[in-house]
Amino acid sequence: MKRKKGFTLVEMIVVLAIIGILAAVLIPTWSYFVMRANVKSQNNYSKVIFNAAQTQSTREKFFERDSYDIVNDTTGSYTTAEKTEAKKNLMVGAESKFYVYWDGKDGYILDPADGKTVIAASNQDRLDAYVNAINKVFSHSGETVYKIYVEDYMVKSVCSGRSDGTEDIGSFPKNQDGRSHGDTVQTFDMSTIVL
Repeated sequence: MKRKKGFTLVEMIVVLAIIGILAAVLIPTWSYFVMRANVKSQNNYSKVIFNAAQTQSTREKFFERDSYDIVNDTTGSYTTAEKTEAKKNLMVGAESKFYVYWDGKDGYILDPADGKTVIAASNQDRLDAYVNAINKVFSHSGETVYKIYVEDYMVKSVCSGRSDGTEDIGSFPKNQDGRSHGDTVQTFDMSTIVL
């Protein structure tokens, strides 16, 4: 009598159990490595954005210097009309501290008080020129969102992500090493990454 070759039910259950155990161990480990790679990429992107933003902030400082001095004059040398006219030349008005947010398509100014709420730019053309100059250097601007914190025309910190909803946020000058746990790029606390 011939015996049929094949697997018994017990052998198949043992093999499936082994595959299940391996999957249970490898899938979380694999997702951790993918997350770390995404954060590392965003840390590198943030560094490129930081350097490009610092170059453009220095240009803005020289471009806006005269208007900034008029707006912030406390000696009374300028009239209110002169100060109002000078303020139109400034990207963010009289603020020495500001946040620029890029959503992958457009640039915005965020409220300097909380660093999260979008407000109207004093001069949208200056803001557009600012982000366009950064995006000429940063080739991934169409697929990345970022936020830049600037104080007295010095870039203090940058954070970036693939989209605003991602938790895989990178930053510079202090690099991230894990998920942001609920923060988005727009709501990310920039004070934690300033040197």
